[in-house]
Amino acid sequence: MVNPSPNPDISLYALMAYYLRFLRLKRNMTQTQVGRIINCTKSQVSKYEVGTRQLDELECAALDKAWDTGGLFTILLRYARLGFDPNWPEGLRRYQREASVMRLFYNNVIPMPFQNESYARSLLTAGHEAQLVGDVERAVAKRMAHQEMMLADDPMIWAILDEVALRPMADTGLMEEQRDRLLKLMDLRNISIRVIPEAALPHIGVDGSFSYFELQNGQRAAFAGTNFNIGRIIDDQAEAARVAVRFERIAARSWSEDQSREWIAGMRT
Repeated sequence: MVNPSPNPDISLYALMAYYLRFLRLKRNMTQTQVGRIINCTKSQVSKYEVGTRQLDELECAALDKAWDTGGLFTILLRYARLGFDPNWPEGLRRYQREASVMRLFYNNVIPMPFQNESYARSLLTAGHEAQLVGDVERAVAKRMAHQEMMLADDPMIWAILDEVALRPMADTGLMEEQRDRLLKLMDLRNISIRVIPEAALPHIGVDGSFSYFELQNGQRAAFAGTNFNIGRIIDDQAEAARVAVRFERIAARSWSEDQSREWIAGMRT
């Protein structure tokens, strides 16, 4: 059974998936033949056609050249990146589970793999009040289960937290428990947590949090999150690499691991 392409009215990414299959079938080509054009497997082409993965710049350029589209795929990709990708939650969860290396920059809250249950509940309760979360306890249980999967294979996690991300989010006791968890995680060999102080402002992380993932197969990916539950998965290898460089530039202005540990511990007093 062939999965259908997404409704092209949903987003530009959905239109690209729909149009890729449309043009392939119009030319009586197989997914394997299209894979030869864009240098990928039949399975990858299938993912592009159902919208679970997105074409990158080089693949769009190759299709435009092979099919004489006048640059249509490249143009669509350019505008799609400015818009909304409806599949981003699924893609983000998958990369969080499968990554062997994660680089996380968070400028507002403590990232999911480090949140304790009480801290997560306080965030999700706020989401419930904003009508973004339905059943809070169910959402907490789901988040904790996903966190366990993220940490199951001991991935290497390099994290930078803006000083603002450690501000009090609830009562004193809850925040002390959360900070104790951070200090405990910092003792693990596969986790590095550093803080970038307010004194480093302005820096290139002030416009939002982001994540970078290295997968077992050598592929890279990234995620950029924004307000109002909107985010963007970055599958393009060149663009993902630029996200990694962005992370390192922020890291260069951050405190060392020892300085960060001392500062976090000092917040408990």
